[in-house]
Amino acid sequence: MIHEFRLYKLHPGKLAAFKKRFEQVSVPLFEQMGIRLLGFWEIGRFRETEPQVTGGGVFLPAQGAHFGQDQIAYLVAFDSIEQRDAAWSAWVQDERWLEAKRLSEADGPLVADESCHLLSPTTFSPLE
Repeated sequence: MIHEFRLYKLHPGKLAAFKKRFEQVSVPLFEQMGIRLLGFWEIGRFRETEPQVTGGGVFLPAQGAHFGQDQIAYLVAFDSIEQRDAAWSAWVQDERWLEAKRLSEADGPLVADESCHLLSPTTFSPLE
């Protein structure tokens, strides 16, 4: 099993449009293309506070964290690297996706920056 963690920094004010496109277009297409969505999150920012540093590590209180900051993360899973590559190759060429992307970006692009990280579970990971 291979997991992929994707982070998106959106252009200011594009969070609602990105989430709408993802829910209405990406999720159904993912299912059809064998891309298993495991989770989708808005990334929160900790409030301005000094971290508590102890001998046991660093702790940042999450109370007062602010979400809706034009950042999104999601986690998907694939049976193998080969299946992952085939699914994303089909995705970037899919006419339904290309049309939805074009329509949703009529007023400008939604995504300012993105990064992808491949994850391979350890022997002790509860998520295999």
